[in-house]
Amino acid sequence: MSSLIEIKNTIDQIGRVWDEYKQVNDQRVESIRRGDYAKMGELGAKLERIEADLQQLDGLKSSLDRLEELESRVRTPGRPNGDGKVRPFNPEYTKHFEHWIRSGGKNPQDEAMMAEIERKDVTIGSNPGGGYAVPKEIAQQIERFELRFSPVRRLVRVERIGSSDFHFLLNLRGTTSGWASETSTRGASNTPQLRDIVPTHGELYALPSASQWAMDDVFFDVAGWLAENIGDEFALQLGDACIRGNGSSKPTGLINTTPVTTDDFASPVRAAAAFQYVPSVASPFAVTADSLIDCLYKLNSAYRTNGTWVMNSTTTGAVRKLKDTTNQYLWAPGLAAGEPNRLLGYPQETWEQMDDVGSAKFPVAFGDWRRAYLLVDRTDLRILRDEVTTIGMVRFYARRRVGGMVLNNDAAKFIRTA
Repeated sequence: MSSLIEIKNTIDQIGRVWDEYKQVNDQRVESIRRGDYAKMGELGAKLERIEADLQQLDGLKSSLDRLEELESRVRTPGRPNGDGKVRPFNPEYTKHFEHWIRSGGKNPQDEAMMAEIERKDVTIGSNPGGGYAVPKEIAQQIERFELRFSPVRRLVRVERIGSSDFHFLLNLRGTTSGWASETSTRGASNTPQLRDIVPTHGELYALPSASQWAMDDVFFDVAGWLAENIGDEFALQLGDACIRGNGSSKPTGLINTTPVTTDDFASPVRAAAAFQYVPSVASPFAVTADSLIDCLYKLNSAYRTNGTWVMNSTTTGAVRKLKDTTNQYLWAPGLAAGEPNRLLGYPQETWEQMDDVGSAKFPVAFGDWRRAYLLVDRTDLRILRDEVTTIGMVRFYARRRVGGMVLNNDAAKFIRTA
């Protein structure tokens, strides 16, 4: 309930700040038209301060929305945990896990109990020799921090797999079809054209460390500390890998194969991992209203329905200033709980690892990301404890095996700056 009140207060603030932003930006544009450069500089500085406030409030609202979603997931009995499997909390495991994190197994009861619970419940983890599985309560805290810094896991398709030898077959619409009367002949059906999608894998890891004294302090929130440190690092690494990962011990990113101008269904077809881009020919390098509209309608309507814009905070700041031919702003804040910001009427997410605007960059993309990109989890999140390497310090090796690959290169479009 408290998070809902926070969301409402934050939304009210966003509405007030957005109104102020539009007013100041309109004044700035007018000062440019009149050639009043002193006023233009003054208003520009003021606009930057308002922009910073708007970014901060926007980030807070997104974080609160995601927290409310996670909390509702916990409150809903039997709701799947993202991979279609129902894994209820196990408070006994969590208690022993936190004791183990602090003591390193000096209490034999904790280690024996954790091993026994893992043996009985294979969904928690596997061999303790590879570290202990993070309890679902703490894993959800980590997910919360991952979502705060990157929308990747919420946007793309995420599958749980049992083997790294995983293949996904994509139908390229090669089957023959047509019309016929009741008794007329039908042409032979062609064999469907199938594309074999094989994600590239790697081990995503984080190495947070704390002093042994901190571990001994009963007031130190070890679970919260682990969640924040691991979540932040995982979000940074995964967000970058899903954009430009080269497939070497990591996922293959969206623009690892450079986007091209070739249309969908052209002959010859684009390379399997190559998306189409729309050029923004503005000079100096910029994303224009026209390029955004071109990108939106270049995407097939079958994907446009569930389309989402992605860009980083810097690019978002530039796009907020854009207007259409009727002098209406293209961007609008989400002014309801769970309502995203919108650009040209479609949701807009902040993906910080996207390119900045610059020469021959890809700073903006629009697409149905669940159909455009596949992320696969090979193992649950596991942790190893190391208090030997550095005297007085305890290091935690948190790891998860993850793979990723472009799924359908028709399902998203990019904007390329000049």
